[in-house]
Amino acid sequence: MTTPAFPLIAYPRCRWPDPLHRGIALEFREQFFPLGVPIEVQSNRETVLAAASLSFGRYGECPSGKPAELLIQLCVDPERHDEKPLAVPCYRALSHLFHIGCSEASFAIADLARGSAVGFVSPEIANDTSFFCYVFLECLFHVLTVHRNHTPVHCSCVALSDCGVLICGASGTGKTTLAYACLKAGMQIVSDDVVHLRLDPVRHELKLWGNPWTLRLLPDAVQIFPELNGTDVKRRGGQEKCLEIDVSRQFPGSASISCRPAALVFLQRHDAGHRLRPIEKEVALQRLFRDVVLDEDAVMVRHQTVLQELVTTGTYELSYAGSPFDAAESIKSLL
Repeated sequence: MTTPAFPLIAYPRCRWPDPLHRGIALEFREQFFPLGVPIEVQSNRETVLAAASLSFGRYGECPSGKPAELLIQLCVDPERHDEKPLAVPCYRALSHLFHIGCSEASFAIADLARGSAVGFVSPEIANDTSFFCYVFLECLFHVLTVHRNHTPVHCSCVALSDCGVLICGASGTGKTTLAYACLKAGMQIVSDDVVHLRLDPVRHELKLWGNPWTLRLLPDAVQIFPELNGTDVKRRGGQEKCLEIDVSRQFPGSASISCRPAALVFLQRHDAGHRLRPIEKEVALQRLFRDVVLDEDAVMVRHQTVLQELVTTGTYELSYAGSPFDAAESIKSLL
């Protein structure tokens, strides 16, 4: 039985219907090297690449000839719009897929197994650079790279001479406030919110990476740091208001993208006074495990291995009340 041959039809030149926006041209594309990971960002709008440069560009150029390990494609939808205030994003995952939903106009999905993500956002979200970077670009990148080779720790981190102290604690204990006080005391900032650790498989050495260019403090921080009066109030993904501090502008030369972990400090706020004391490594490890997010078995084993290595650097608890400047000196003493 032979397959019938259909003659080729010379269709008139026309624009096919494209309700799904498959035909959007991703004419803007660039490679970046955040956290030491080569990534390519593609979009139909230059606005997205400008935002990616703010999030990733300051980590340095991607090594020549090194192919991208991760791919993020984010398109600005020309037909859909979001009203302000922008909606609080919702994050969900199933198997190897991760989803960000912000509205019917703005969403993204990451394929963790393939190391790629796609999404559409409204012009309003794309033009709100702080919100767009935090909710979409940086979130997608971090989810992809954590699944592949990094372990996150929710903490602030300050450093001296390539050695860093991770400042951990529950929300509201003042991690970023203390990090800002450490900056004023002459230390460098590595991150105000999360660091990403990677264990060198050959040297068996830990290296941590952060995002050191922006500190986000609660608006009432002006009561402790009066020089922050007049700082613009921005919104993060959950719509909480914060003061965004440009570290490079306010503290030139104080941004450090990576270092070696030298100590781990758990912050406690008490009225009993100031105290820095060592704690058992097992206690520190249990506290760190509380923040580990469920993933595939192989990823969870890697996280456990990295965190077990981290607590060998030295683990402490720091209790203080009132001004953070004495606490900053205690952090400095560990370095």
